[in-house]
Amino acid sequence: MVLAVVALTAMCGCYLPTKFKAEINISDNGDYTMNFSGTLAAPGIAPGLTFDHPDAATLAERVENVRRDLIRDPGFQDLRYLGGGIYQIDYRRAGNVRTEKTVTFVRTDSKILTIAFVKTSGEIQVRGVTIPSAQRKWILDAGLNMIGELRITTTSAVKNHNATTVIDGDKGAKTYVWVINGVDAKAPSFTLG
Repeated sequence: MVLAVVALTAMCGCYLPTKFKAEINISDNGDYTMNFSGTLAAPGIAPGLTFDHPDAATLAERVENVRRDLIRDPGFQDLRYLGGGIYQIDYRRAGNVRTEKTVTFVRTDSKILTIAFVKTSGEIQVRGVTIPSAQRKWILDAGLNMIGELRITTTSAVKNHNATTVIDGDKGAKTYVWVINGVDAKAPSFTLG
């Protein structure tokens, strides 16, 4: 269930997951569910991640622009601005990646997690994005970090992964768990073969 995860926006897009739990359930035929619950920082408005000092009216406009940007995706079930450039979100999406080909959270120019069907190999891949090393100090100096957990559950054969742990479940299901303890964390990588 969930969106997939984690990646780590790295200002290499627009959004940084700061505290989160992400879950994805995925089957061999490509059916998936994604859930992402937690907080996202928006660099254009988060103190320490802006290149200017916006006045109250400009800041309010930016906050609203981010809200409008995010709600374009109907997967956002809950979206609340908490202040300081941080949004509380609840995101849910379901579909079939073999039909959709690529599923991206948050969007293609701000990837946190991507589920993709690779037609040439028949593989289904889940990838997170790594925060560039040059931006990690900037994020930490702004008082932000990336702390969370990604879980991918499947009964399908897994070709490779870099999960922190693997938990056996019922009826042959396995849950692959990535514990993200900071902006230096390795990006999640998972492939159904």
